[in-house]
Amino acid sequence: MAGDPLYRAFGSAVSARRKALGLTQAQLASKVKMSRASIANIESGRQNILLHHVYALAAALDFAKVADLLPPLPQKSMGEELKMTLSNQALSKQSLSEHAGAQVADLITSALAPRRGSKVGS
Repeated sequence: MAGDPLYRAFGSAVSARRKALGLTQAQLASKVKMSRASIANIESGRQNILLHHVYALAAALDFAKVADLLPPLPQKSMGEELKMTLSNQALSKQSLSEHAGAQVADLITSALAPRRGSKVGS
């Protein structure tokens, strides 16, 4: 799990807030009773974090709510969902080639993507 985008986003939020408050990693580590190395690893997304540490970090970083420290859940792109659908359909004898499947996925993704610059109701 460590190194996963969710942990990297969480670590980035911890790092940004720590720096905004003018704290060193060692000062933050002291406040939450962790090692400075653990803080460094959390900030870089290399370390999984326990729930009680999330609460301790949120309090030490002066967040009103723990949720303010948490990043949003990463969303799958439409292309990933289409690739899964296409690969599941590949069980039939008349399945698409990998290249054709990629073209279909790109076409559907671009067709479903929100149009930039268009106004609501037009």
